[in-house]
Amino acid sequence: MTAHVPGDGRPRLDVGAMSTVHDARSEFEAECIRSVLEDAGIASVVPPSGQGVFGFPLRAAGASVPVRVLPEDLSRARQVLAEARWSGKSIDWDDADVGEVPAEVRDELGRGERHRCVRRIVMAVGRAVVAVILLLMIAQGVWGLVRSASRP
Repeated sequence: MTAHVPGDGRPRLDVGAMSTVHDARSEFEAECIRSVLEDAGIASVVPPSGQGVFGFPLRAAGASVPVRVLPEDLSRARQVLAEARWSGKSIDWDDADVGEVPAEVRDELGRGERHRCVRRIVMAVGRAVVAVILLLMIAQGVWGLVRSASRP
């Protein structure tokens, strides 16, 4: 199931012989699951789905991203993930003290809010421009029909 890459020294896992322990909704979720398994000492892989321009995935919409483990680790991996889900649900994040938010993080969060506001305004203006163009095209078509009907 595992083979060593010549000159590398790291084990290479045979993805074809591995079992899917979780079907993630995104590559980010899959990497988080893989990280939880790695912390528990379970080797896992997330097969690459291929990245497109600017990091947009080239997989079909709604397609899941499998997280795979060796068959002998499958039951233990499921147990580790179940425990991680339970501990995640048992934390009351409203009462959890995560410490003081650093000033640069607070600034970045504020900048993101301003960017969202600007994006909303630009999208609203864009929609209005498209609506006006469509109305003008419809009016031009109607005017053409009226002119052709009134000609002798």
